[in-house]
Amino acid sequence: MSNADKCFFCGTECEVYTAPLHHRLKQYDCEYCGVYQLGERPGIYGINIKDPSIKFKIACVLNERRLKGLGRVTLVGKKDANVKVNEFSIILIDEILDEFPKKASDFVVRALLNLSRLVKQPFDKIELNLEPVGKYNIFSQDGDFFLRELENQGWIYSCSDSNSWEFWSFTLTTKCWEMIENLQQQATDSKRVFVAMWFDSSMSDFYEKGVKLAIEKAGYIPVRIDLQEFNNKICDEIIAEIKRCKFLVSDFSGQRGGVYFEAGYAMGKGKAVIFTVKEDDVKDLHFDTRQYNHIVYNSPEDLCKKLYNRISATIV
Repeated sequence: MSNADKCFFCGTECEVYTAPLHHRLKQYDCEYCGVYQLGERPGIYGINIKDPSIKFKIACVLNERRLKGLGRVTLVGKKDANVKVNEFSIILIDEILDEFPKKASDFVVRALLNLSRLVKQPFDKIELNLEPVGKYNIFSQDGDFFLRELENQGWIYSCSDSNSWEFWSFTLTTKCWEMIENLQQQATDSKRVFVAMWFDSSMSDFYEKGVKLAIEKAGYIPVRIDLQEFNNKICDEIIAEIKRCKFLVSDFSGQRGGVYFEAGYAMGKGKAVIFTVKEDDVKDLHFDTRQYNHIVYNSPEDLCKKLYNRISATIV
């Protein structure tokens, strides 16, 4: 089978064909990475990634998205609009890479959560065959080492004495399920989205018909500090809300210093931040934030559509 018939990221054999209605895109239907689209030549949809470590990270995130049941995506190196291609949400490669865990402890936790998504009932047997992707040097024997470390730490229980690096049969332990249940409860509790923006009357429609509507449509609860009743100092309450929220929506229209502070603090805490700005205010963006991919909008309806698509595509 030619390289054209293999997943671009993990190397697994898969169906590859020209995306419907879009001759510049190749569509991959990979058992591991899921269904995604990728540019087949340079341009807005074209990317050039040869580093195996980068491919590994992208494959891991795509697999996690597949296990979570998230939508199909078109992966690009850059974009000039927040749109969909054939109902595929467009996501920057950098945004996918940002989703890869930064700490070893986070990697372990997310791996265990993903393993739990492979079973219908707790303590069902999980069977993994690492050989199909291992021979493409994406996982290789590192996958075997990682599983043995999970076993040594008491997270999984081997169902066989003859586990080899290619094949593993195991169950998740009671200790693991207790941790997973606690994390799932925390995720359920964290439906709050902190909104940092200019609280001017000129922005009311953009909040009500744009930001608020998009967040609620995506299944989250928008939190604006000026709409909350509290007795603490406003700065203390802002910090507390940012710590409680799942992610931030930061709108830089009007160039308010507080928005820059809140976005920076959230990023320092490892929170995802979605940047938005009115088209007329793009020219005034501070150079520190220009490097980030902003949703640029010209109406409340435009903001709602683009923000909803971004939340659906990038928040996992």
